[in-house]
Amino acid sequence: MGKDVAIVGLYCDFHAQQEQSAVNMLGVMLKQLTSRRGIPKHTRVAFREAKKEFGGRGLQLPGMVDILKRTTASLRQLFICIDAIDECTPKHRRELIESLREIVRLSPGVRVFITGRPHMLNGEPRKV
Repeated sequence: MGKDVAIVGLYCDFHAQQEQSAVNMLGVMLKQLTSRRGIPKHTRVAFREAKKEFGGRGLQLPGMVDILKRTTASLRQLFICIDAIDECTPKHRRELIESLREIVRLSPGVRVFITGRPHMLNGEPRKV
């Protein structure tokens, strides 16, 4: 792939539901994006500043979304593939999908492909 085209992938694991928060899943995507291209200065600064905050808790969801928006802006195309979205907790799934919507809204070259079991409708489980 060219330098301005990237693909990131994520598999949601039922056994890791608590660790797979939206911010952690977006962080995995960011790691994949920066592994070949290097870590942009704005990303290093954001992580350093988050560590300085009370308790050094790291980046929260809005900060991670902001970093991804800035990172994807330099790409002509980005393909995000998420497998087994139904394995996430409803809260994490909702936050992840809302975050991806925001990123896609501002970055027209981003395409998202999500798989899940057929009982999922609009990101929420339904009775079958």
